Amino acid sequence: MLRSISRTPFSMAVSAQKQTAVRTLMASAVSNDRARSKAFGAVRSSGNSRDMMDITNLEDFQFDDSSTIGYDRMEAQREVRKYLRIAKYELPKLKAFVKPFQAPTNTQILRFRTTTYLGEMNHPAGPKVVMTVDTKSLPLTNAELHKFLLLVGSRYNPVNNEIKMSCEKFQDRSQNFKWLSDTLDKLINEAKKEPESVSDVPLDLRHAAKIIKPKVRFPKEWNRPVAANKTA
Repeated sequence: MLRSISRTPFSMAVSAQKQTAVRTLMASAVSNDRARSKAFGAVRSSGNSRDMMDITNLEDFQFDDSSTIGYDRMEAQREVRKYLRIAKYELPKLKAFVKPFQAPTNTQILRFRTTTYLGEMNHPAGPKVVMTVDTKSLPLTNAELHKFLLLVGSRYNPVNNEIKMSCEKFQDRSQNFKWLSDTLDKLINEAKKEPESVSDVPLDLRHAAKIIKPKVRFPKEWNRPVAANKTA
């Protein structure tokens, strides 16, 4: 059931006072806006007064402050000094984390390369990962390796017998690492399925035409003839 709320004369008087105060504030705001607009119009219409919003009436530069280019150069100097301070005071602290170099084992056949751009935390090429692997280190037979090279296509470099793959699909580097590793596993598993079925298919090495350059030898027929010894 709905209950009716009785309003006392005191509450009615308070609400009436609030409404009156709100109307007064709104009226004063409107009058102030009208006064500002009239003053602004008078300034624009008058020829003697200056309009502060008009760029044609700006004061001439008195060379008492640095220009925009000067501020840009100072900002560049601050950034350089910032990294110089880091190189002098922060980099020596990394000696505590130095570890002796350990050569990769026979099972560690993958090599990854990433690029870090100093001063740019969110560079578009920052998450990119490049993976290279030697074909001789893959656990494949000759027939399986031939099928594997057919699958990788132009990613095979016949000069150094390496496979080069890159990934920048994800914003996180670890995801790109994982995608490259998983893709290589899928290619190896696919190469082991009936490799003899494509054994007669030749490799297409046209992509390596620029890498494989034939050695140009000077023809012997073009050599300068040796003059016969003159006998006295």
